[in-house]
Amino acid sequence: MVRRKGRYVARLDKGRCNRCGLCHEACPGHGVDFEGLSAALFGDIPEDVAVGRYLGCYVGHATDRIVRYNSASGGIVSALLVFALQEGLIDGALVTRMCRDDPLTPEPFIARTREEILSAAGSKYCPVATNTVLAEIVDSEDRIAVVGLPCHIQGLRKAEQYVPKLARQIRYRISLACSLNFSFLGTVRFLENLGIAPESVEAFQYRGRGWPGSVLTRLKDGTKRTVPYPECYRQLGPYSLRRCTLCSDMLGELSDLTCGDAWIPQIMRTDKAGSSFAISRTPAAEELLESAASTGAVELSELELEDLLASQGHALFKKRKLKARMRLFKLAGQSVPVYRQKLLSPLRADYLSTMKLYAIRYILAGNHLLLRRLCQLVHRRKRRSVKIGTRPVEVVAQP
Repeated sequence: MVRRKGRYVARLDKGRCNRCGLCHEACPGHGVDFEGLSAALFGDIPEDVAVGRYLGCYVGHATDRIVRYNSASGGIVSALLVFALQEGLIDGALVTRMCRDDPLTPEPFIARTREEILSAAGSKYCPVATNTVLAEIVDSEDRIAVVGLPCHIQGLRKAEQYVPKLARQIRYRISLACSLNFSFLGTVRFLENLGIAPESVEAFQYRGRGWPGSVLTRLKDGTKRTVPYPECYRQLGPYSLRRCTLCSDMLGELSDLTCGDAWIPQIMRTDKAGSSFAISRTPAAEELLESAASTGAVELSELELEDLLASQGHALFKKRKLKARMRLFKLAGQSVPVYRQKLLSPLRADYLSTMKLYAIRYILAGNHLLLRRLCQLVHRRKRRSVKIGTRPVEVVAQP
């Protein structure tokens, strides 16, 4: 993998390639057969368009106050991984931390201790090459939990079809809810807007310190800078990865378990420590949640599906606006991924918001200084006239 224009690009090693085609078959970038995979994995095709197959919906958090405070939203994933490790359910977990020697670069790795799991707590709003660690799983006999974004889980499920040993080694596939991810250029621009040179950064953390949390930058001279997470998310918005805008899966429909911020009004009003929602999709995930709750590792309560969808409405919007985005790409002569799943018909307004989305990305993320400043001025005036809550949203027309 090489970095180019703020993202990872796959590079073929001709010396090792045997032309088996597995890398292409396992890649979710060009398409995902959601219906075929759901039928093979779960025994049926889910009826719920937005959520996919599910056995239970919950809201909760880690009972360890430090773990909860230092995580993105309640620390439930970290708590579950530590519990599974201590109970002997897994031998390790594929998670991601920021590199010590290169603090703006994510490092996927197999965590085998409680301390290593907790070192990976918190979201990473940049590309992560989780696939680079899969060979280590195949070469071992360890039972592993994999934590990734929906696209990571899609690729993992596709790879498991061709590498049965990989499927046997992975005990849990935990997806983090994701509306969009952002290029490395977004983080660099965020730091530059703070007057911070990227090379002066010693440590960087996107989330933590309560909920919704803050971004922490520690410089090599010892000084620290913190910025509220919603403000960072807003600045990252124009740097969304183009392929992410063509994704249909916000809630990791092919995972065993999906977790994410509980953007639920009654919780948001009082909860400053953080809470997560959890969607179990397989008996193994349901059993993990029940066991962790019964021993006090996590605190859980049932969550009505209606409340979950109200807090994660973007999942449904993705299914509706996706066709509009794809049609515009095709008109521009661009290729789009092929999904075998039910999508909703877009509204006329979806085409307009789609064009606005890509125009904003082009202006704010490119080297168009005059246009960028004009657009930023318009946004600042809008923020002054409209009271904005703490919930971050995608810049222009959330999918």
